[in-house]
Amino acid sequence: MKPEPLSTLRRSLRRVILGGTLAMVYSVGISSPATTDYFRSLGATEFHFGLIVGVPLLLLSLQFAGAAFVNGATRRKPTFIFCLIACRLLYLPIAFLPGLTPGLSVNGRIGVVLSLLAASTALHNFAIPFWFSWMADLVPRRALNRFWGVRQFWMHGVWTLSYLAATAFLYQVNQPATFTFPILSALAVVAGIADILLFLRVKEPANLVTSDLRAIDALRAPLQHPDFRTFVAFSCWFSFATMFTAPFLQLYILKELGVAPWTTGLIWCGAGIGVMLTSAGWGRLADRHGQRPIINLSVTGKSMIMIVFLLLTRDNVFWLLPVVFAIDGIFNSANMVACNGYMLSIAPQANRSMFIASITGLSGIVGGVSAMMAGGLFKAIGPGSLEFAGRSWTAYHAVFAISLLLRWACIPFARRIREPGSANTSFMLQEVFGEQPARFLRFPAALYRRLVPPADRTPES
Repeated sequence: MKPEPLSTLRRSLRRVILGGTLAMVYSVGISSPATTDYFRSLGATEFHFGLIVGVPLLLLSLQFAGAAFVNGATRRKPTFIFCLIACRLLYLPIAFLPGLTPGLSVNGRIGVVLSLLAASTALHNFAIPFWFSWMADLVPRRALNRFWGVRQFWMHGVWTLSYLAATAFLYQVNQPATFTFPILSALAVVAGIADILLFLRVKEPANLVTSDLRAIDALRAPLQHPDFRTFVAFSCWFSFATMFTAPFLQLYILKELGVAPWTTGLIWCGAGIGVMLTSAGWGRLADRHGQRPIINLSVTGKSMIMIVFLLLTRDNVFWLLPVVFAIDGIFNSANMVACNGYMLSIAPQANRSMFIASITGLSGIVGGVSAMMAGGLFKAIGPGSLEFAGRSWTAYHAVFAISLLLRWACIPFARRIREPGSANTSFMLQEVFGEQPARFLRFPAALYRRLVPPADRTPES
């Protein structure tokens, strides 16, 4: 087979990066603080928020069905494009629900929202193995981590700008969420569909068809792989720990601390800044030292955000949380780059889609169960508070404390990840910081030079 021209590959990879930035515009439009406020206006309680986040995550199980179809599919592009466009269009009826169903009760509205979210998520999850399998064949192995790092750099740069734009819109309009969320969602859907249409012109390498592989053997293969199963165990536990609080962080800021939606959006921008500034550098470090040391470092740092949420008050939220979100974004960036790189590099080409589904599907199901358990805990504890050490402690603090303990318990799972040829975490840190104290004192400038890609560098060069 004649090798694909390098210029054609570069154009395809640039479209994948551009599509990722449009996906971030879509993500902000459907998940900004206006979204949380919108569901609150429909009457959603903490228990409902657990369901709103948890039920769609349970449908990640459809990734196994998608993976089975990929194994026998000669083409991946048509299914991916159809499913993603359909799933994003389903956000329009969610956004315009109050106007379409004025007589429905609270439970009826939440039921409709859950049904539409479930349908959207089902389509999305079925298509995910098609996309990951396609990208694993498209992106050259020699630049795998570097490409995902640079893509993440541009994605979260646009995510931050989009969040700032959404924040400015919420501040200027100063209208209820039933007015602002439909507008943001409509713009998000336009950007989301534009993202998918870009893939019409992305090259699709031939898929390795393994239709003769029995379904049960395909399902068992990831857990029988000696290196990959350690990563599956880590991913599931990490998802359980983080999703125990994920549905409630914005709700806590808006409801318990009384922060306005536009201010909450401004605070959340810190997370995108941290990811943007460090993604490309984590990709280069992963190419040099392996993914395992980066995963270990990121998991160790992910407990910090829960400690801060336990200490947040109305007085310190405005100055403390943006800084902490930026630092947490650095750890998120490391985790995303390293986990994607590990998943795509360790999984064999044959049955790769099922290996990917075993990570994204199983960990998503576990995360969905975790979110619903936390929602049930809110319902069991109730709205009361406990006075201790001069502060009021509520069900939110109980959930944050449990998540903190679960995150600490992730560290041993991360240390058990097996990756032949990877360096240890201390060796990698020694290279980043250097041995001399003077170099450590120059850390902020040195880190920026190391981790921010030059403007004229492309991921495939």
